[in-house]
Order: sequence, then structure tokens, then C-alpha cells
Amino acid sequence: MRLIDLHCNWALQYAGETCQYDAAAYADVGTRLDQVEGYLTGTGIAVLTCGRRAGDWTQQPDAWKTLGEMIARYEAEFSGRLLIGPDDVTRWNAEPPDGIGWGILGIEGFDALVRAPDDLDRLPGLFRRGVRVFQLVETEASALGGAAVPGDDRGLTELGRAFLDRLDGLSRACGPSEPCPVVDLADLNSRATAEVLAWFESDRTRLHRLLLVRSHGTIETPRRPVVTGLSAENLRRFRALGGVVGLSPGLPFFDSPEEFRDGIEAIAAVPFRGLAGYMGIGIGTDFLNLEQSLPHLANVSRLTEWLAANFPPDVAASLICGNARKHLIRAAGEVPSHLRRGHP
Repeated sequence: MRLIDLHCNWALQYAGETCQYDAAAYADVGTRLDQVEGYLTGTGIAVLTCGRRAGDWTQQPDAWKTLGEMIARYEAEFSGRLLIGPDDVTRWNAEPPDGIGWGILGIEGFDALVRAPDDLDRLPGLFRRGVRVFQLVETEASALGGAAVPGDDRGLTELGRAFLDRLDGLSRACGPSEPCPVVDLADLNSRATAEVLAWFESDRTRLHRLLLVRSHGTIETPRRPVVTGLSAENLRRFRALGGVVGLSPGLPFFDSPEEFRDGIEAIAAVPFRGLAGYMGIGIGTDFLNLEQSLPHLANVSRLTEWLAANFPPDVAASLICGNARKHLIRAAGEVPSHLRRGHP
């Protein structure tokens, strides 16, 4: 059983050996390469994120040109294995069980990219090129909303609302039988997360046009008071809307495998579209960004083995691949049955 990973900055492993990055800013990545050992044979689909550290972004004379080069790197390395449209989904479904992993393109925060309303005009081009996962915020430098860091209590900004409206417009233009954007709430603070959820709640037809995820990170529990957008109340609303939560198996998000398991159980106790259970829970490894991986969860093969050993077979299958699969192939254009039948 191969993992479907909601978040991995796969290209970061090359930061120390390519002029595309400031190698000095990524000196610690070399100590984390074991996190992606066997990654391509252990994953079925990975959200391949384009992201840089804040200091590296500030050194880029043209952030959009830099982003284009990062996307080109993935296009070359995953040639023929990027999920962009329905034909790609068909080919992926025909892959043998022991094939090489495929990717779906995502942006790890628009902090350096969307600074003014005119920048929103770049979003259609990204979507046409195959970007499907749009993480609004990564740091407190974002102009779209508050980040999950101490001291940033901003909510969703007017530019952030316009960003969401533009993504909705992209999906409307494509129609229900075409790919659709994924709105990723990772790294948003609690207030901004609540306001994005309110945006969806105010017009639930948006959930037919946009997919909702929190691709990676942790959650707040009574035993773990952390700075995260998914407070207990936000998690309740997020699950009610059918959003998929990705959890990351390492520091700074979880301190032990036991705590990671407790996080999964805490989410499962919150109703998902009215039903309690493990629906809507996935894994966003955040490998290469993790400060430290956890024992027994250090790479894809060990992580999937641990999940299989610690949960019933049907639950493990849902956590490893089933829940995330539904969202990602929908993002690439596989139409769910209720939309094929013409339901609103």
C-alpha cells in the first residue's frame, strides 16, 4: 500500500547543489535526506510543493520568475507523471502497483508572490500550467492573512478574500467536469482559518467548485496547546465542511509516535460531514521541512508500516491513501458521481 502525501517539498533535497537556491540557507537539509529515502517507490501521489525559506525569497529579484523555474524543475523530473487533467488520472489509475510515484503541483505559500491585487492576475496562468494546490500563507510576511506564529493575530485580509474569489472564478470557468483548485489552510492562524471557513459556509456551492484541505501540520488538543489554525472549534467546522486534514509525523508538530496517533484519534472523534470516524484524515509528511522525524515514522516505508500496525486494516488504508486520493484526483479532473449525474 503506497502513501498519498498531501505535502512534500521534494525539490528541496537539491538545495545544496543547484544555483536555484541559496545553499547557505538550507545547510540543515543535508541532515534530513533520509526522510525521502525510497520516497518515489513508496508514494502513489505526492503534492510536490514549490517553496523557499523567507530569507531566500527576499533575495529573488523576480519572485514569479523564480517560481516558474521551480515548476519547470518538477515538470522535467516528473515528466509524464504529473496529475494535471482527466487523461492523467486515467493513466495513473492504469499504473502497476509497483510503479513510480506521481506528483500534483502545489505552492507552499504566496507570501513573496501576491503582494497587491494585480498579482492575482497570475493565478490563471499557474492553474493552466498545472498547479492545483494553493496554500495561501506560510509566514507572517503574507499579505493574504495571519500566520500561525506568536504575535500574528491578523485575520483574512481583503486581498486574501480576493484570492479566494479568484480561485473560485477559475473553477467556475472550467466547469464541473474539469480540474479544480485546492484551497490549503496550512500555516494560517486560528482567526484567518475561521474566516476562510466562514467564506465557504456563506456559500456552500463553493465546496462543489473548490476542494478544502489543511495539508500538513498539527492540531490543538487539551493535552497539546499549540499555535495552529485548527483550534478545536475550527476543526469542528472544517470537518463539517468535508475538509481533509493532513498530519505531519515529526517535530515541531508531534513529539512522539504516540502523540501522532493521539492526533489522529482526536480528529476521528470530530464528526466528518455528520459522521464520526477516520474519513477526511490523511498524511502530509512535510519531509525535508521537518526539523526531526520520529522513531518508526522516519520515511515513507516506515510510516506506512507503522500505520498498518497501529490501526485496523480498513482505517490504515484510509489514512495511507484512501482519504487523500479522493481529493487529489478530483483536483486533477476526475469527476465525482454526484456531479456526473448533474446534481447541484
